[in-house]
Amino acid sequence: MPTERKARLLVVGDERTVRHMLERVLTAEGYEIVGLEDGAAGLTAASTAEGLFDLVITNNYMPHRSGEELVAELRGRFPGLPILHLDDLSRPIGAKLPPGVPSIPKPFNIDSLLTVVTYLLQQPERETAE
Repeated sequence: MPTERKARLLVVGDERTVRHMLERVLTAEGYEIVGLEDGAAGLTAASTAEGLFDLVITNNYMPHRSGEELVAELRGRFPGLPILHLDDLSRPIGAKLPPGVPSIPKPFNIDSLLTVVTYLLQQPERETAE
């Protein structure tokens, strides 16, 4: 009986407690998780990984590259890659995101987050950049 491949998610965020909570929750849901703390490391991981990630989750305020910059660069390199943005509404200006990139305000409900993750992973594959 063939086993189904686990979806592989890249979680990029500088808030250690939030990132670790996401890693625990998403791992418990059966996803394979790679967690990183800054935007530059996230871009490197996405660009050099063996095989594409199935979803990237990021926030906006990180060292070395903001979430907004990370999303823009990922969208340019991998147009079909699903991305979920977690927005910190305590900051005065939210991220300007490309169309098709949903944003969930923090604090967020875990069930709502999982609903959006499931939705994004079930979307038909779009063309990806080479």
